[in-house]
Amino acid sequence: MKAFILLLLACFASAASAKHLPPRSKIAHYFESASPEEKFAFLLAMPKGGELDAEMPGSVYAESMIAWAAKKGLCMEEDMSLSMPPCGEGKLSARAVLSDPALYRKTLGAWSMRGFEGRNPDHFFSSFGKFENAAQGMTGAMLSEMLSRAAKEHVLYLEVALAPDGKAALALGKRLGWDGNLHNTLENLKNNGLSKIAAASLKEMKLAEAEKNKRLKCGTPDADPGCGVSVRYLYEVSRNTMPGEVFAQMATGLELASRPDSVFSGILLAGAEDESMPDFSLHMQMLDFLKSVYPKTRVAVNAGELSLELAPPEDLSFHVSEAVMLGHAERIGQGSDILHEPQGLLQKLAQKKVLVDICPGRTDTVLGERADPLPTYLKFGVPVTLSSCDAGVLRSEISMEYLKASLEDRLGYPELKNIARNSLEYAFVPGKSLWVNAAKFVPVRQCERDVRAGRLLSDFCQDYLESNRKAKLEWRLEAEFRAFEKRY
Repeated sequence: MKAFILLLLACFASAASAKHLPPRSKIAHYFESASPEEKFAFLLAMPKGGELDAEMPGSVYAESMIAWAAKKGLCMEEDMSLSMPPCGEGKLSARAVLSDPALYRKTLGAWSMRGFEGRNPDHFFSSFGKFENAAQGMTGAMLSEMLSRAAKEHVLYLEVALAPDGKAALALGKRLGWDGNLHNTLENLKNNGLSKIAAASLKEMKLAEAEKNKRLKCGTPDADPGCGVSVRYLYEVSRNTMPGEVFAQMATGLELASRPDSVFSGILLAGAEDESMPDFSLHMQMLDFLKSVYPKTRVAVNAGELSLELAPPEDLSFHVSEAVMLGHAERIGQGSDILHEPQGLLQKLAQKKVLVDICPGRTDTVLGERADPLPTYLKFGVPVTLSSCDAGVLRSEISMEYLKASLEDRLGYPELKNIARNSLEYAFVPGKSLWVNAAKFVPVRQCERDVRAGRLLSDFCQDYLESNRKAKLEWRLEAEFRAFEKRY
């Protein structure tokens, strides 16, 4: 009986002490003790800052692609890829998919990782080409879907990676070819329509944003919450093409980003890394040259998404380091092979404040669960954030990626909160940061009192936020965190 009374008193004491814990400690304690289902509900509602690797069209679900393919009257080939009409012998109209449940399920499986478990890089990378024709001309529709979903998951900012030029840069690069001379090739591109492609791309994005605004009813009382999500763009360079085509894409993207008031910040070099292995160093040399021509533009490179099943050890030893040291990458996507890289690179990444943007679901799909690099980067103080990457193909969402990181790497609420903060701190958004020390999230002098008080107190901070778009987004995220944490 005495033992029971002592246990009861201890429980009351524990409850009383929890009641008086600081809000962040209480919320951290709740998250730590929550079940996986409770954690997922928590993470769905948690403010997540931004997504820096929202790739288009891979972020759009196959269900939308099927609907667009049917509306366009496209044809379904035997390998489940789409072709243009008319649909001759042996081809089905995509409209037939909508009325055939078995074919519908088969199409979803062909165009995404639906029904697949574990590692399957070949199916993942082959999915994109199959629905490519459905996505053509649907930039505004895809953008509206991505922004609406982002708002529902409490994401404030998206960096959407896409190539809005309808493969014009690829065609130009293929026509002009590659002679190995960086300067001459760039001049040749400029003399044969590079500026026109850039101008047409910006026009396409204006039309896409107008279509997005129409679909989401932006500026009306019935506006979708997605209208409130800020967005900027990266020109996505497909590296799985010939050198002249890769260079033309890079030049187009950086030309776009260099123009005044452009909605493009820079480029993202993407694609199956093992398939472009012989040209990786050449691609970094291209970036090194082009950054001297377009010094104010930004570069992100998906690098180190390799394992011994995809490449020999020597090819796992330099991609991340070359991307940063030669290719001027400010952000690395995936970076899974980091332990094969030169000794001391992790310390350099931390010192140079190079962000590593990790998509746990994609890592599992391309490399397998054992390839998770997140704990290594956290151990060495390298800034990291999480993305859902090609969420539509992966059948995922950003909240699910946070959950995977929480469960597999045992990350608590404080770590996840800092990951969300990093997503805005290292976003390619114009303006200065809210933080003078981003590692410890110490606010700038102008807003020090305001951040501490949790509300605007001074004209100094107000003026600073209005002058710096990045700081304004970060202030908004902090406000959302305060409101969120009050619930616990």
